[in-house]
Amino acid sequence: MAQKAAESAAGGTRERLLDAALEVFAERGYEAATIREICSRAGANIAAVHYHFGDKRRLYEAIYGTLFETLRRRRTDFLPPDAPPAERLRVYIRALFEEIFCCAGNTERQVQLSTIYLTEMASPSEVLDRIVTEHLEPDARELYSIVGELMGRSPDDPHTIDCAASVVGQVLYYHHAGPIITRLHPDRPPVPERLDQLIEHVWHFALGGIERSITVECSTTGGGSGP
Repeated sequence: MAQKAAESAAGGTRERLLDAALEVFAERGYEAATIREICSRAGANIAAVHYHFGDKRRLYEAIYGTLFETLRRRRTDFLPPDAPPAERLRVYIRALFEEIFCCAGNTERQVQLSTIYLTEMASPSEVLDRIVTEHLEPDARELYSIVGELMGRSPDDPHTIDCAASVVGQVLYYHHAGPIITRLHPDRPPVPERLDQLIEHVWHFALGGIERSITVECSTTGGGSGP
């Protein structure tokens, strides 16, 4: 019993540190964030960071690690590898929308994660290379595989990669251009309130675009490798 209680307490401290780190990194950025402030908000001592993570860099990495591990586990439940590629694309698009706009219904957490991500893109930290290699690249490879199967091409084909980028671009538009969208169309419900509609729209638009892309390339090259 004592050992289980100790393990539970350690797990609670780790989660508190992750939650506090998410807040501080979102507010201060990676460079300005301090272990001292994170520990103060988490109600933990500095030694706890060294025990659970090692240092500030590894704590920052752990935020992405925890996030992507959770998302990948969630996607796997709904994305059987033997499903038709069109259905897998639909699930991928839904997961991406929900990951960006929902965060399990926690709006504050969604804003914090978005802030960290956008700050990282605008001003890359020393951790970006590892984030890309360990987390973003596997997600991209998953989409390349789906789109490549739809196109009858390899996942590494440049045309496959460009089409995959177009799929993701549709979703990211609703995030990055959110303040503009609300001003252009103030009478429309906010994105989180019409996710199902947008998911279906982006999915059908993506399938149509991929099919059209194959047709155009085949007519241009006189054949090509499309189905």
